Amino acid sequence: MTEANQELADLVRRAKQGEPSACDALIERYRGAAVSWARAIVHDRHLAEDIAQEALLRMTARLHQLQDEDKFTAWFRLLVRRLALNAVRGARHAREQIVDAIPDAASEPADPERWQKRIEEEEEIRESLEALPERSRDVLTGSAYREETPEELAARLEMKKSNVYNILSRARSKMNDERYEKEISHYLRERRASRKPVSVALDPPVISLPYAFLSVMIGEILRLVGHPSHTHAELMGISGEAFRLNVPRNCRWQDIATYDWSYAAYRMLEQLGVSGTCHGRPGSAAFAPEQQASLLASIQQSLDRGIPVIVRNMRMNEFGFICGYNDETREVRYRGYNREVLHCRYEQLGRNEDGRPLFVLCVHGKTSPPLNDAGVLRSIVRHARGQEPPLNDFAFGLASYRLWLEAVESGTLDLSGHAYQVAILSEARQRAAEYLNLLADKYPRASERLRAAAHCYAEAAGAFTRMYPRFPFGYGGSHGNRFGIIHDGLTAARDAETQGVALLECCEL
Repeated sequence: MTEANQELADLVRRAKQGEPSACDALIERYRGAAVSWARAIVHDRHLAEDIAQEALLRMTARLHQLQDEDKFTAWFRLLVRRLALNAVRGARHAREQIVDAIPDAASEPADPERWQKRIEEEEEIRESLEALPERSRDVLTGSAYREETPEELAARLEMKKSNVYNILSRARSKMNDERYEKEISHYLRERRASRKPVSVALDPPVISLPYAFLSVMIGEILRLVGHPSHTHAELMGISGEAFRLNVPRNCRWQDIATYDWSYAAYRMLEQLGVSGTCHGRPGSAAFAPEQQASLLASIQQSLDRGIPVIVRNMRMNEFGFICGYNDETREVRYRGYNREVLHCRYEQLGRNEDGRPLFVLCVHGKTSPPLNDAGVLRSIVRHARGQEPPLNDFAFGLASYRLWLEAVESGTLDLSGHAYQVAILSEARQRAAEYLNLLADKYPRASERLRAAAHCYAEAAGAFTRMYPRFPFGYGGSHGNRFGIIHDGLTAARDAETQGVALLECCEL
């Protein structure tokens, strides 16, 4: 600790003990700074002096709460800025409520950096509020800071309650848009100052399967950057994706192929010997403005290196590639697995109106050999036993069959989701059988067990193929028997896969 810091800490300590001269010295030392801090926010000298005086009074009253004397300056500066921000907002009730929320040593650790971040966030919100029309600003601050009900706001502002709801909705949306736009603008200014490219347009990777598998998409990118590519069976086998099973309740179409993408992707990357960066997972809220800028930076860094970016949910329930951007138009260029092209504004990345979470995977390249074959088999068994992050209303591994069959038995099965699911699993289990046969060729001592397991997964693939409906979701026979046919098919697939997992669990390579 420097001599000056030690002197200040001693002065604060004496003031906390009630020494009048020490309190007076602190007030004199910080009066000018308090006025300066407040004036930077309220832009009025007389108001800033009033705020500084109130802050000094509150400082002496609350000083005993501060345990770490070294953090006094950050603590007092936060007090001044909060009072200044509340003065801008107006309303005594809001001012007292927010200032009382100042963290102190009695409630949480003193952390000047975190406090400063919170101050900056509040200043961003204040600036966004100032961009709103006066009536919208009054309604929003009344609701957020004075906790006025829509009825109270309608009475005070002499308007209909329905108009209050409309103004609140539009004002919140506009304020959010303003915050995202400012964050992106700041990011782009830094990018221009660093002389980064203004735009990039890459050819989209080859889409070689009718359904999007994350491991195959990773393989397509590896092929683009010059690494020897694996076959589809090897990619899906080594990553474990050929053996993956996850089912949403009632097999809802909107939730098919939903799992913790970041967790699964990092596991796939590790098992394939590849490095990468993930953003987003199911159930997560929309990206905050600073998170959105970080997401855009990852995307642009990848594209600047000539590597397209894997993304899910730019369109509902779809994987695809981001293969270009343009800073002048502020757009990224996306090509979905259905080969349709979409342009998305930077400010809208991860802010889908329907609430679907965005997932982004930036592949960096090969870093190590793939996971050894014994490790792959252990990983397959772990997934079959449901050993991965849970999601509400989802089942993983063999337990998925129980949830799927419950939907069939209760008549709540989403037939569109079921059709999509069986199509994906038919392809996946065929690759699983191919991969296990490849292992059987490599390991003669274990070949009998591996080929038996491959046969089980081939049987499961056949059961899924037979379940795949004919347009428009007909299943043959009578309409009333379609759930019976599905039930029999799922039971056959479950039994075959359960036997296959048991064989792999006992397999020694």
